[in-house]
Amino acid sequence: MAGFAPAAPAQVPAPTPVPTPAAQSAPATTVMASSPAAVAKVDCVQACGIAGASRTGSLLRVRGKALTQADEVVFMGGVGDADDVIAEALVRRKTSTDVRVPMGAVSGPVAVVDRSGALTAPSVVPLTVEAAPPTGIVEFGLRAPTFFYDAAKPATLGYVVHGAAPVPITVDLARVSDGVVIAHWDLGAVAPEVPQQLTWNGLANNKVQSTGRYEFRVVAGGVAQPPVAFAFARDRFPILGKFTFGTGAAAFGGGRGHEGQDVFASCGTPLVAAHGGVVKFAGWHARGGNYLVIDNEGTGTDYVYMHLRDVPLVAKGARVFTGQPIGFVGATGRANGCHLHFESWTAPGWYSGGAPVDPLATLKSWAATS
Repeated sequence: MAGFAPAAPAQVPAPTPVPTPAAQSAPATTVMASSPAAVAKVDCVQACGIAGASRTGSLLRVRGKALTQADEVVFMGGVGDADDVIAEALVRRKTSTDVRVPMGAVSGPVAVVDRSGALTAPSVVPLTVEAAPPTGIVEFGLRAPTFFYDAAKPATLGYVVHGAAPVPITVDLARVSDGVVIAHWDLGAVAPEVPQQLTWNGLANNKVQSTGRYEFRVVAGGVAQPPVAFAFARDRFPILGKFTFGTGAAAFGGGRGHEGQDVFASCGTPLVAAHGGVVKFAGWHARGGNYLVIDNEGTGTDYVYMHLRDVPLVAKGARVFTGQPIGFVGATGRANGCHLHFESWTAPGWYSGGAPVDPLATLKSWAATS
């Protein structure tokens, strides 16, 4: 779709405000509900406790249907998401998937997130998780194996000291690619047998760090512990489902001044914010259909999303987070087939002094890491 300037009233009417749900300011989760996959039961198959109960490090077999698309397993614990812990699916089969019980998981139902970001219903029979015997002076675990900058929840390292006395702990956060330490915490003497958490927001020296692998390096009581690694990404691919990239007139620069990249997907496929920030525009345009523009947090750049099926789920002025639902793929406005028209603008942003750039390589890199 060719670009259009918001400053031209004859071409771009003022965005129409839409109601903003109260929960949008800090969504509890970024996954979409109702996956075609389903969880029937969960069995402990290795490193189990008494009577088959599970514990940290146990290998579980989650049984059900359509589990070849399993991406992550959510240990839901009690009511609410404060004690939710996520682990990556290890082996995927049609009717089962394997996962290790992560540190911090507590007894409760289990659900699966599929590769489109959809969430199954929780297991009817809750999983029993018993305390594992201490495996060392300090036990560690990550809330999730992948963290996106400016997501609703930061990268979180859980840890607990085992023993009878407090233990002094220091933590370095290092970039795996070059070993550079970008953050340091001196936690002092940590009390034993009390679960603790340490979080990182993706910044170092007030700058968003590069996409890649990072690791927490912990020294407890003067003894270096095994590093705890995770993946970090600055942005997330915005389409939660199957897609294909457009070519020719559907690519950047194609047709008559096409200022974005078209990404084709089935109508109704969920869309999420590729990068958190503030919504600059959210409304309707004759060519762009339902659209929105987000001023990306910490960058000065803007991302533009067009042809949404419905009015965007977020209104102008709303603060959104990376991975937060913003709408669904559609074909509103001037569109040939259901697709997302995506634009990337340099600082200071969309029709305010910035310029559009070809986002295809960037989109492909997001798809590979998301």
